[in-house]
Amino acid sequence: MAQPVLNWYTPDMADDGSNAIYVLHGKDAFLREDARKAIIHRLVGDADPQTCLATFDGEAALAEVLDELRTLPFLASHRVVIVREADAFVSANRETLEDYFENPSSSGTLILEVGAWPKNTKLAKKLPAAGKLIECDSPQGGKLVTWIRKAGQRHGKVVDNAAAALLAEWVGNDLATLENELAKLACYVGNRETVTADDVTAVVAATAGPEAFAVTNAVIAGDIAAALRATFAALQTRGAEFALLGQLAWHVRRSLQAVQAIRAGQNRQSAIRAAKVFYNQREFEGMLKRRGERKLQQDMRRVLRADLGMKGGLAARAAMQDLVVQLCI
Repeated sequence: MAQPVLNWYTPDMADDGSNAIYVLHGKDAFLREDARKAIIHRLVGDADPQTCLATFDGEAALAEVLDELRTLPFLASHRVVIVREADAFVSANRETLEDYFENPSSSGTLILEVGAWPKNTKLAKKLPAAGKLIECDSPQGGKLVTWIRKAGQRHGKVVDNAAAALLAEWVGNDLATLENELAKLACYVGNRETVTADDVTAVVAATAGPEAFAVTNAVIAGDIAAALRATFAALQTRGAEFALLGQLAWHVRRSLQAVQAIRAGQNRQSAIRAAKVFYNQREFEGMLKRRGERKLQQDMRRVLRADLGMKGGLAARAAMQDLVVQLCI
């Protein structure tokens, strides 16, 4: 009997790490990241990743991947080999992978991250005997509320139904943003166990909708015209300027965090993921190269000046328009 397909955001993802192969299928980068980290932790615990973890892209040579899988782990109980954006890798090596699925390594686990995984292929039909297919598409509706409540548990809090429903309505299924909001809520409620709808109202700004990150997306792209249009659209309600300013400050802080980590020697992709950038990673990387650490430090000073200016009576619209232009050029 075939194994059930698992959804990463549902409670049935409980797994003992005994599978030789995992296929992470879906478009949600945050869920793939979350699932990958959990699987690796179950397999190798706190072992040094340099001794037991190898990562390839979709253009990797099959022989290199198989060599890594069959290499005995050093100073670790297991070995993990990841192929990211693996659609091309799977297509180019389908027949050999079919053989491997029948006789996988006993000391290494393969994680394939794919956008497409047709159920009618031989490879898909062979997977249940050796591993698991984990769906990583963003939850909707009631499943999103379930995900929020489960994610709250990771922060040591019980998110009641009303609070979870309000978060789903206000933030939508941007899981990275939801995770950040849950972290803020956990700090806000302190020693109290339960997060309520009143807490959400006090702490979280409504961001659901296509305009929510339009300003920061335009800033990342360096598109002045789009940034000004999005700023005008965002400043239609009283007090919206400070919510937008907070969003821009968050953008500059994570950009500085990423560029400083890269300068310190961290892998570029790892630094970007550590900065909680799960979407538009290429555009974000291009922005980092374009601006660099010095400009980003200037950007942070510009954000602080805009904040002081508006609190001192400067017209909000003029202050925010000037800020987004400076962040783009």
